[in-house]
This record gives sequence, C-alpha cells and structure tokens, in this order.
Amino acid sequence: MLSNGLLWLDYDGRLIGVNCQSKAERLKRNALIKAEKETLHESIRKFKDPIHILETSKYRIRIDDLGNGNYRYSSWSVKSKMSDKPDLILSDGKFIPEGSGGNHKYEFKNADYIYECSIIVMGEEGSPPALLTIYKGEKEILSQKAYIKGE
Repeated sequence: MLSNGLLWLDYDGRLIGVNCQSKAERLKRNALIKAEKETLHESIRKFKDPIHILETSKYRIRIDDLGNGNYRYSSWSVKSKMSDKPDLILSDGKFIPEGSGGNHKYEFKNADYIYECSIIVMGEEGSPPALLTIYKGEKEILSQKAYIKGE
C-alpha cells in the first residue's frame, strides 16, 4: 500500500489497485451503472453499487451494495435473464473479510437457510474464483463452484 491506500501493489510489485477516480471517470461509471439498471428487473433496480455477478452450473446470482453495509442477493436459473423477475431476493446481507489475502464472502439469511457467496482471491491451484454454499441450519445442503462474470 502506498500513500494511505491510494495505490496497491502485490508482493511482486504489480499494480493491483488505484483508489482514485477523476471526475470524468466517475461520470462515466455512473452512466454505465444507470444504463445497467435499465436492463434489470424493476424489483432490483435500486442499489448503490453493483458488486458481483456469479454463475454456477444452475444459478445466476447478482450481489449489489445497497449502502450502509447492506448487501442484496438476487438469483435466477442460469437460463433466465436478469431482466426477468428473480427467483429469490434476499436483503440485509453482510460482507465478511477472510484474512489479508483478499478472500471474502457475502452471507445472506432466509429463515433457516444461509446463502454464502465466497470470493476466492487466493486459493489452491485449480480452485474456482467463487463458491456458492447453502446451509439449512448448520448442515450444508448445496455447494457449487461459481465463476465471476466480467472477469
């Protein structure tokens, strides 16, 4: 980290993050987000920032930041479009960092079920970039490798 987090490098000296945005970049980003919102089902158009779109063999999952530490999980069958009504929408999700390597997860609760979307930045060779795990109580009932769309 350099200049109080303005610039981030990995251990090999490669640039991994720049936390600075010009006015033109900010305006372009806002325009892209606004255009993207128009392509979504009306029930999920309100959010602060898009976070991830994950795809498993069965599901398409969208995670959005609603602001104030609140995240939303929306999911569809992988064959559906995001302009279709989501099969499931969960709010009040939370971001959970895991160590200093960048791995993190988002956790969403729905009655006795917990939906966990893990983002794997530093994993073993051959590990997927993401993982969807669903628990009923403490029992794991589903675990699927996920791919991050747009990466």
